[in-house]
Amino acid sequence: MDMNPWIVRNAKEEADENVEDSAEDTEDTEEVEEVEDSAEDAEEVEEVDEEVDEEVGLIDINAGAVAEGVDRLVEAIDNAVATIEDLRRENAELKQQSQALQSDISRLEEERVVLRNERDRLQDIYNDNILLIDNKAEILDKVEAMLQRLNSLNPENNE
Repeated sequence: MDMNPWIVRNAKEEADENVEDSAEDTEDTEEVEEVEDSAEDAEEVEEVDEEVDEEVGLIDINAGAVAEGVDRLVEAIDNAVATIEDLRRENAELKQQSQALQSDISRLEEERVVLRNERDRLQDIYNDNILLIDNKAEILDKVEAMLQRLNSLNPENNE
């Protein structure tokens, strides 16, 4: 029952004009018929008025549904905007954490290189000294032999 309110309004105006035209065109003898026609026209106008009221009621109901839909849409958009803001904030925090972790990784990598170099240096010292440790007995014998020779050269110390 989709009636255009403009069509209804035009129908009302035509009915009113018809009533006025009928009143002007008729003679006194036809007044009774005119009154009856006017009454019928008035009833038709009332019916059209009722239909218009129903249409307006439907429009009001539809307007309420549209307003409710718009409200839901606005709420969904607000939720989406809030979610986007939260994600941006979280993204910024994660970037800061990532930068901090990258700096920690760089620092630890530098420390690892330093420790590796120190380990290599200590390994070289150990390797050099292992030969001395393995030949300790020989070295002690040689040192003792040198001391005896020195003692033999200086007779005063022997006494």
